[in-house]
Amino acid sequence: MASRRSKDDRPTMIHCEYCGEDYSSTYKHCPFCDEMEADYDEQGDYEEAPPRNRGGKRLVTNTRGGGYGGSPSPLRMAGIVLSLALIIAAVIIVVSIIMPLVSKGHAEPGSSVPPESSAPVVESETPGPADSEAPVDPSAQPSPENTVPADQTATGFTLDQKEFSFSNRYPDPITVHVTFVPAGSTGTITWTSSDPSIVSVDATGKVSHGTTRGSATITASMPGAADQTILVYNQVTSGTSSGGSSTGGSTSTGTLSLNKTDFTFSALSNPSVQMKVNGTSSTPTWSIGNTSVATISADGVVKPVGPGSTTITCTVDGQTLTCIVRCSF
Repeated sequence: MASRRSKDDRPTMIHCEYCGEDYSSTYKHCPFCDEMEADYDEQGDYEEAPPRNRGGKRLVTNTRGGGYGGSPSPLRMAGIVLSLALIIAAVIIVVSIIMPLVSKGHAEPGSSVPPESSAPVVESETPGPADSEAPVDPSAQPSPENTVPADQTATGFTLDQKEFSFSNRYPDPITVHVTFVPAGSTGTITWTSSDPSIVSVDATGKVSHGTTRGSATITASMPGAADQTILVYNQVTSGTSSGGSSTGGSTSTGTLSLNKTDFTFSALSNPSVQMKVNGTSSTPTWSIGNTSVATISADGVVKPVGPGSTTITCTVDGQTLTCIVRCSF
């Protein structure tokens, strides 16, 4: 059993003159500030080292159990804050920029979309079945009216009339003459009237007045060339017929009609149709709107030409009669 120390053997407390702390005499030096030890001079004599300038007491008071830690300095705190800011910034960059680049080209889990391929797509020049069997738009094909016939050598044409009038004094029909360009060339002209009840025109370019006073436009067309127009005024009063049909012993009942008002050719080989006027013995003037669909002769014989529909115009005894012709082949 250890012997109890006497009161005189117990260690005494020493007050450190450098840091101001009290420590046990069992320590050779102050354990709080580690004061400078004594040194010996060159002759070997003991000499106490001069006290160090420590700036007064300790900056941090020691805690029981020998703790010697101190509070961090402001500079160290600033370094810690800066380090945390750099770490947060690095995490944000990785999440917002680098991660999308790394995952680019890979479909999300559960997605049926395949990853994008960086290889260029080469389109095949060989048309597939869908391309070869695609329906042809009829509107994209040239119409018969705009197709230049093989026997046409003319590239343009001019008319000898630009404007004229019918009156009671001059009611007779006027034939418009065509000059093809270049000279000596040939072509086919299609004649139409904007209002056959005012003036009408036949396939030869003969213009006749109708039963209505006013003005109308005669249009001459040729495939591959610009249209030419004539402005015609009709000032003939009722009762005066074109071409002198009121003379020469002709008779009229006043109510005229055609033997057909609408008929159809189902094939190009169908027989021609003879048009007639009922109710008069006068000679009528015949014209047709589109000669690429059908033609009519001066004596009223209609023949089919191509698919489509057009209108036949008959002028007789001051009246204008019409008939629709259809070609459905």
